[in-house]
Amino acid sequence: MKKILVINPVGTDKWDKKDEEYLKKFADRGTEIRVLSLKSGPKSIETFVSKAVVCNEIIGLTEQNKDQFDAIIINCFGDPCIEAARETSDIPVLGPGETSMHIACLLGHKFSVISPTRKTALQVELNAKKIGLNDRLAAVIPLEISVLDLEKAPEKTVEIIVDKAKETINKDGADVIVLGCTAIAYWAEEIQKKLNVPVIEPASTTLKVAEALVNLNLGVNKNCKRYRSDFHQ
Repeated sequence: MKKILVINPVGTDKWDKKDEEYLKKFADRGTEIRVLSLKSGPKSIETFVSKAVVCNEIIGLTEQNKDQFDAIIINCFGDPCIEAARETSDIPVLGPGETSMHIACLLGHKFSVISPTRKTALQVELNAKKIGLNDRLAAVIPLEISVLDLEKAPEKTVEIIVDKAKETINKDGADVIVLGCTAIAYWAEEIQKKLNVPVIEPASTTLKVAEALVNLNLGVNKNCKRYRSDFHQ
């Protein structure tokens, strides 16, 4: 039995049940998934400020639950507070952004990320550089649609995503498309049908990687906390 905690780093439980039901479709038999949102915080993560203000509660939830779960997923493509959360725990703590971009490199030479806004696109660019994948990133394409507005007109959103994806495939040479927001997860299958390159949906991809790490008994380097502490002394 594997137990995986999914933290929705927003101050609303609006998507918790829906996300849990969605992820269970991809989970191994015997994997238990629990989705928790924050007690307070923004309704979406779209700015550097919103990423910063959720950090304390993400760290708190990680510390409170690390002994009850085998892995933790911070369910936002911006991977808010991922390094700090890892520093508090020996179990795998994964972010959909980092995980999806690494997986994209296994499927093609160049990948492009479809991101909700210019601000979120900038975060993706900086994250790709931070994790050493800048040379593999063909482009980050903003939709100019806020996260909360993505689901207001799903058919139109899918149409725009497909158009933007085709454009970056032809113009930027993208071999793989990464959907740069976990809120797009529910339409991934429909988007994939309309494109002739692999489409990575970050939420389910990160869940499967988390399961694999648990199966392989791999966790965070237990010396990391000591190294970081020594570094600051």
